[in-house]
Amino acid sequence: MAPKTVNRDAKKMEILQAAIRVFSEKGVAKTKMIDIASAAKIGKGTIYEYFRSKEEVFAGTFSLFFQGMEEMLNEAVQSTNDPEKQLKNMITASLVDFMEHGGEFIDIMMDFWAESVRNKDEDILVVMNFNQLYNEYRGMIISILESGIAQGIFRPIDSHAMASFLIGALDGLMLQQIMEPGIFDMQKVADVICDGFINGLKK
Repeated sequence: MAPKTVNRDAKKMEILQAAIRVFSEKGVAKTKMIDIASAAKIGKGTIYEYFRSKEEVFAGTFSLFFQGMEEMLNEAVQSTNDPEKQLKNMITASLVDFMEHGGEFIDIMMDFWAESVRNKDEDILVVMNFNQLYNEYRGMIISILESGIAQGIFRPIDSHAMASFLIGALDGLMLQQIMEPGIFDMQKVADVICDGFINGLKK
């Protein structure tokens, strides 16, 4: 009988999905590789064929999650050429879609970030490159704002400062929701921000 062919990419994805479940249940610090292997229904030795350490597993989940988030935001923005609608779509995607589909991982990310800072783990801090993430996010908002200014839809503003302000507001709202789930209706908050923020940008 020929040996069973293993799709390594599919198996790696299964391990990452199992890891997200375990990280969420046990917390990153208390999770062991054997826990992840058990959740993925493979032997502990097998998991090391794909990942050298728990940190590398988390790096994979981190990259996977933010790749999905980037695709979600790009899809929201590219669905229209109207800067006002692009901004509304991006705000709604950032708050509503992100919290609905990524809330579990946000808890994990904050847990792991806190643990890595406490342990001064430079390898993990490099993987979780928040500067790069924020720069890409800021760049997307700046592009929308400058397009709106060029088309005469938005009044002339400091697009970099305004983008930084918007990111800070969105981050603050997500943090409140994480600390106290259900504290407010995220869709209603997104609608209020869209109306108030965008109206303030218009000529």
